[in-house]
Amino acid sequence: MYEVLDMNCINWQQFGLRKNPYDTLPLIEGGDISIDKAFVGRNSEKKFLDSLFESNDRICLTICGDVGVGKTSLANFHKFLWKYTKNKPLFSFRREIEASADILNKKNFLIEIIGSFLREIRLLQPDLLNEEVLKKLSQIVDFSQTMMLSGGVSAFGFGLDIGREKSITPPNQLSVTLLEECFINLVDFVKSHNIKGLKYSGLVVHVNNFDIILANENGLEMAINFFNEIRDILQTPNVYFLFLGPRNLFKDVIGARQRVKSIFYPTPLLINPLSKTEIAKAFEERMQLLKSDDVVDYIKPVEDEVIYKIYDLYNGDIRSIMTSVMDILGQYSEKLSKPLTVNEAMLLLGKERWEKIENVMKLTTEQKVILKYFAGSEKWISQKEISGIFKKAQSNVSGYYFKPLKDNGIIEEKERIEKIPYYGLTADYMPLKWLIASQEEVNKSVSSKSEQLDLFK
Repeated sequence: MYEVLDMNCINWQQFGLRKNPYDTLPLIEGGDISIDKAFVGRNSEKKFLDSLFESNDRICLTICGDVGVGKTSLANFHKFLWKYTKNKPLFSFRREIEASADILNKKNFLIEIIGSFLREIRLLQPDLLNEEVLKKLSQIVDFSQTMMLSGGVSAFGFGLDIGREKSITPPNQLSVTLLEECFINLVDFVKSHNIKGLKYSGLVVHVNNFDIILANENGLEMAINFFNEIRDILQTPNVYFLFLGPRNLFKDVIGARQRVKSIFYPTPLLINPLSKTEIAKAFEERMQLLKSDDVVDYIKPVEDEVIYKIYDLYNGDIRSIMTSVMDILGQYSEKLSKPLTVNEAMLLLGKERWEKIENVMKLTTEQKVILKYFAGSEKWISQKEISGIFKKAQSNVSGYYFKPLKDNGIIEEKERIEKIPYYGLTADYMPLKWLIASQEEVNKSVSSKSEQLDLFK
C-alpha cells in the first residue's frame, strides 16, 4: 500500500494545487504567493511596529524568538506594507541581509547594504541604475567583489552586471569613510527620487540569522563587537534597522554595551509561536492562493488534527511542522481523495523516521530492540534500567546502545535524578512512538495481511 517517494516528487496537482503550500522559505515580496494575502495573525505585533515606524524618524529594533517561529515572515510582511501601502512609505529590499562572519564589520556591512539596494533597484526600475550616483555605488560594489572574488564567486553574492562608462575610475581603496559617505548618498537618493512611482521617506534595513551567529563558539563576542563598531551607522536619520535573532539577542548582545543599548528601542519585540488554529488557517490561505485554475476546489493533504499533533511535538515551530507534513506526504504513493487522518499521517511520519534511521546507521537486531523499547516507553529511561531489563553490562549499554543513538540525534538526556541521567527520544524521532500507537489502528483497515506494517521486525 505504501512506498517511499522522494518528497520533491510529490504531485501537487493531485490536490488541485499549482505548487507546494508547505514551502519552508519565509513569505517574501515577489514570491509564489502574495505576502499581503498569505500572512496570518500577529495583529498586536503589527500594531506595535506600525506605531514605532509612525512615531520615529529612525529606529533600531531587535525582533527575537525561537528558530522557525516566523520572525522573518513578520519582518518581510511589515516591510511590504511600509513599502507600498503607508502614507510615509519606506524603501526596503525584498531579500533580507543574512548575518555571517563575513559581514560582521562596518565595511562589509555597508557594502552588503549598498549591494542589496542596487539589486532591488534592478528588479523594480532598472533604468535608475543609469543615474550617476547609482553608477558610482555600482562601481563600489564591483570593486569590492574584485578584491574578494575567489574562483569567480562573489563573497557577497550580488551578481550585478550593470553597464558602466569606462570614464569612471575605480577607487584606490574602499575606506570606511568612503563607504559611510556612499551610505548617506544612498539614503539621500531614496528620499529624493521617485522609485516605481513612489516617493520614499526612508530606508528599512533587515538583518537575519543572528541565531546562527550566536550558536558559534565565538559568535557572542563577534556580535557584540559588530554592534559597537556600527553604532554611528545605526543613528543615521530616516533608516529603520531590524535585527532578527534568538531570545537572548537583546539581553546578551545589545545590552552588553550601554553605548549600543542606548540607541536601540529599550525592549525587543518578542515573537511567540502562532496558535494551532492560526497555523492551520495560514496553510488554508496558502492553498487557496495556490489553487489550480482548472479545479473547483483543492484537497487538503492532511486533516487539521495532524497539524495540531505536530504543533505539540515542535512547540509551534512552523518550519518543522511544514517539513513533517512533507515527510508524511513523501511516504504516500496513492492518489488522495480526502485528507490523511491523524492515525494515517502519524504512522507514515513514524515510518519515515524509521527509514531515516535505517539509512543513517545500520542497527543490529539487539540495537533495534533497545530503540523499540525507547519508542514504547511512557517514561524516561536510564542506562541502569536497560542494563537490568536486557541483562547487559552497563558499560556496554553506554557505548554500544546509547552512544550511537545520541550521536545521531535519536535520543537525548531529558533529566537527571540524583546525578543519574535519564534519556528519551528527541522531538524529531518522537514519531516512532506514534508508529507503534497508530500501526494497530491503521492495520485494522488494511484488508490484506501482507500489507500490514511492522517496521521493527
